[in-house]
Amino acid sequence: MTSEPIPKAIELGALRRAHARAAAVEEARADPESVTQRITDAAIEAGLEDRAADGAVPARSKERLYIDRLIRDQSKLKPPPGAHPISAFWSFGIPHPEAPLNNDGVPFLDQRFIAEEWAHQQNEREPGSAQTLETSRGGRELDNMFLWEEQVIEALGGAKAGFGPNYANECWHKISATYAEVAAGEVFVFADTANTRSVLHQSELGALCANDKVGPDNIRFVYEAPVTWPEVTRSEAGTNAVRTVAQFDNPALPRYIDPHTYPADEPEVRKAKIDGLLALAAPAQEAAAASGVEAPAVTGPGVEAPSVEAHEVEAPVVEAPAADGPVVEAPPAEATAAVKEPVVEVPQRSVRKPLWQVGFDHTPTAAQPSTPGPTAGPAGVSGAALAPVLVSSPTGTGMDGPS
Repeated sequence: MTSEPIPKAIELGALRRAHARAAAVEEARADPESVTQRITDAAIEAGLEDRAADGAVPARSKERLYIDRLIRDQSKLKPPPGAHPISAFWSFGIPHPEAPLNNDGVPFLDQRFIAEEWAHQQNEREPGSAQTLETSRGGRELDNMFLWEEQVIEALGGAKAGFGPNYANECWHKISATYAEVAAGEVFVFADTANTRSVLHQSELGALCANDKVGPDNIRFVYEAPVTWPEVTRSEAGTNAVRTVAQFDNPALPRYIDPHTYPADEPEVRKAKIDGLLALAAPAQEAAAASGVEAPAVTGPGVEAPSVEAHEVEAPVVEAPAADGPVVEAPPAEATAAVKEPVVEVPQRSVRKPLWQVGFDHTPTAAQPSTPGPTAGPAGVSGAALAPVLVSSPTGTGMDGPS
């Protein structure tokens, strides 16, 4: 017997958020100058100036310098003192008949919005108990820069100003790893596995394993292992620990398990394979603990995330329209930069980890949302049960990029 699909209340709230984000993207495309002006203003406030090319040092605009600092600013990703929210992570998404269309014409719901709605509802019950990257101070700031949009990149000066074709992807890799570095205690992952093309696999899980305040034992997948896997694979390779270190989609990369041929191996062979994979997570955590300092950013199994040039200028907040959802504000950077954070024990929280199928209720419904979202959302959900499919995000771009 499997778990229930994603609850209807979460589903409807996630759809409202997805439609609101799609509308915001269209506004940014129509008026990119208003987006870039916010970034420019913040860069000026930080005292930045355009940097000309100098030998091996490339030219960079003050906006580029500002963003490079933002994606490494841990203070904007940490909760305020005394708050210990569950940090949620997410990857890719699920086709949904009422979701916005992506560039391929597929109605598609990012796991981002499912995670945000879960965090929002959790915070309604227990304030300050859950957050996602995009609802943190720094994540929301970067999200509202709309760096995936060609119009915004062009308005920022394009490649001549340091905004190359892969810049948005590099930024989200780095801020995602930084977000994983500052997590503490249990973390929840809104995915059933970590695809090798995802930020989750390439940047986040490695950083979480190396984080001595999290480690592999505290990583919890919100969804059960895929129901299409054989039962032996689900029970042995579908645990939180194995899904944290293994990958199931690319035999050309390390740590691969073929979920469908796995049961054909002898039990002792399967055990040796699983034990070997689990042993790979320990060295990073042990090295971080022995160093006595915060764990560095590391990449996921077998994949190296791109790097973005660092700068030493403190970045203020880019003011952007506030999105509906839980926001756990970090303390001002200047209040924390000079003080080494003491090691404290993370208290137990009453948050219960959901365990769902990656899918939706297949009973048609005309249920209305209980509260209005930031923009008009769908009137209801047609309930076709949909398996997870790896496709691009609603606008064809996103943290996990177009597939």
